[in-house]
Amino acid sequence: MTAQEVGEAAPAERAAHSAGSYKWVVLAVAVTALTSGSIVYSGVSVLLPFWKNTYHLSAATAALAATAIQAGPIASMLIIGRAIDRYGERWVVSLTMIAMGVTAFIAAAAGRNYPVLLLFILVMGAFYGSILPGGQRAITRWFEPGLRGMATGIRQAGLPIGASIAGAILPAVALHHSWAAAMVVQGAAGILGGVVFATFYRQTGDATTSAQKTPVNLRRLILGLVRDRAVRSLLIAGLALAAFQYVFSVQILIFLNDHLRIPIVTAGFMYSVAQAAGIAGRIGLAWISDRFWPGMRMRSLKWLLAFSTIPITALSALTPGSPRVLAYTLCTLLGLLSVGWYPLYLVQITDIAPQHAVASTISFAITLNQIIAATMPPLFGALVGATGYTVGWLFLVVILILTAAQLHRTQAAPNPITSQTS
Repeated sequence: MTAQEVGEAAPAERAAHSAGSYKWVVLAVAVTALTSGSIVYSGVSVLLPFWKNTYHLSAATAALAATAIQAGPIASMLIIGRAIDRYGERWVVSLTMIAMGVTAFIAAAAGRNYPVLLLFILVMGAFYGSILPGGQRAITRWFEPGLRGMATGIRQAGLPIGASIAGAILPAVALHHSWAAAMVVQGAAGILGGVVFATFYRQTGDATTSAQKTPVNLRRLILGLVRDRAVRSLLIAGLALAAFQYVFSVQILIFLNDHLRIPIVTAGFMYSVAQAAGIAGRIGLAWISDRFWPGMRMRSLKWLLAFSTIPITALSALTPGSPRVLAYTLCTLLGLLSVGWYPLYLVQITDIAPQHAVASTISFAITLNQIIAATMPPLFGALVGATGYTVGWLFLVVILILTAAQLHRTQAAPNPITSQTS
C-alpha cells in the first residue's frame, strides 16, 4: 500500500465511524440483495432436473446450465467492478439486479429450446456479477475496520440462505405449475432485491470513496496487485481455499454415499449440517479474528489453512466401518472451515485494495476464485477416478500445506502491505 493510499484510508475510516445506526440498515439491504441474487444464482442448479426431463437431456448436458450461470460472473465481474468504482454501487447494483430479474422473465417466456435457455442463463449470471463486489464495497463504506469482519460474515450468510429458499420454493412451483413459473419467481426475487437496494441504500459523504470520474485502468491495477508479494500471496491463499470449499461441497455427498456406504438421505443430512456450520463460520471466524487478533487477518488465514489439513486427513482415513459420529464431526468441522473462510479473506482483500479501485480489486480476486470453483471439482473427480479418494483428499492437504507455508514466508519478509495488514 502506497503512502498516498494509506493517507486516503483515514477519511474513509472516519466516515465509517460517523455512519451511526444507518449502517445496520445498509447491512440489511446488502443481505437482502445477496439473498435475492442467490435465489436466482443457486436456483439454476435446483431446476436442472426439470430441464433435463423437459428437453430429454443427459446429465452432463443438463449440467451446462450450472456452468453457464457460473461463467456469467467470470465474464462480467471485472467490467462491473470498474463501473462500480466509477459510478458508485447504488445504481450499478440495483440496475443490474433488475436486469437479471427481467432476463429471467424473458428466459421463462422465450426459452423454448435448451441452447436459447443457456444463453439467457449466461446473461443472468453476468448481471449477478455486480452483487458481490458492490455489496462488499458498501460494507467498506459504512463499517469501521473493527466491525467489517462481522458485517461481511452476516452479509455472506445471504448466499446459503438464498440457496435454501430456492431449494424449498422453486421445486414446488415447478412441480405444481412449470419450470417457467419457477423462473418467474427467480426474476421477481432479483427485481425485488434491486428495488430494495435502490430505495434504501445511501452513499456515505466521504470524498475518497465516492464515485470516480476517471475509470480504473484494469491492466495497471492487476499488474500492480500481482507484482506485490503480499497481495500475490493473499490471492494464492484465496485460490487454495476456494479449491478446498468447492471440492468439499461438490464431492462430499458422493464420498459419503459411494465410499463410506452411508445412505443418501443420511448423507444429505450430514451435508446440511456442514452447510449450517458454514453459515456460523462465515459470521464467526472473521469476527473472532478481528476481535481477538485485530489487524492480523493474514496470520488467521495461515492458521486456517494449516488447521484445515487435520480434518481432511482424518476424512481420508475413514472406511465404511468407521463410527458414524466421526463422519458427522468431520463434516461439521469441514463445513465450518471450507465455507467460513471467505469473509475473512474478502475483508483482507478490501483492506489492501487501492481506495479508488475497491470494487475492481474485489472483482479481480473473486473472478480468480470463480475460475477455481469451476475447474477444481472436475479435476479432483478425475484424480479420484484414477487413484481413489485417499489420494485425492491428501492431494488437497498438500495444496493447503504449501499455501500456508508461502503465506508464512510472506509474513516473515518485510513488505509495506504486510506491515499494514498482517
